[in-house]
Amino acid sequence: MAQRPPITLRYFDARGRAQPFRYLFAARGIGYNEDLVPLSLGGGAVWPAMKEDRSRVGPFHKLPVLEYGDRKLAETLVIGAFLHRVLGDQALLSDDDNLRHAMLVSSLYGDVVTPIAMLLWAEALYPGLDYGGFVRGSLARIRGHLGRLETTLTEWGWAASARGRPVMLADCLLWEELDVARHVFGKHAGLDQFPTLARLYAESAGGAAFKKVLAVHTAPVTGRGLAAEAEIIGRLPGLIGA
Repeated sequence: MAQRPPITLRYFDARGRAQPFRYLFAARGIGYNEDLVPLSLGGGAVWPAMKEDRSRVGPFHKLPVLEYGDRKLAETLVIGAFLHRVLGDQALLSDDDNLRHAMLVSSLYGDVVTPIAMLLWAEALYPGLDYGGFVRGSLARIRGHLGRLETTLTEWGWAASARGRPVMLADCLLWEELDVARHVFGKHAGLDQFPTLARLYAESAGGAAFKKVLAVHTAPVTGRGLAAEAEIIGRLPGLIGA
């Protein structure tokens, strides 16, 4: 196998959209450099100045950015598809399974990652928002999507197929979002009502590596920061209700 070029992952000091890439590298034993951008909204914030440096933030002035040798990639889904191909995972799957992998990644980012991030940012972004109503509506939509994932991954036989291949990006992203849902919503996530998802979470082949990543570096889910997120999450049970 050809030696991999140097890899650098640049993202905020948060889990966010880049955490599944960290899990993937950890589970597969792939060395990489991590360029963590500090989270600060005050006068010493690093991001406002960095945002104008296209050499670091890519063509759309956003993170994450992946540097793979002399290639610089932007956009989360594009980075994921690139890693799926360049790590050899695409070649291990059938055309149908590659499509399923891509559909699951897209669905998780669009229907779980983004809504949870918006929930944690909503009060700051929309002053005067009926936050209790927003929280309850968001939880209902996320739980509805978890139900659809339960049905789909059962039909696809995801657990059985995962046992016959290396840990791949979709596995990392699925575990991360189930973990984030438990972290943010606690018992209200209702994962015990979704036996396939609960089993995939508990028995993931990459689970030990994923937990080690979390243990080595505690980071907030989003750019709100640990203290702000803890305060929000602590209020959620009262806003959700019984």
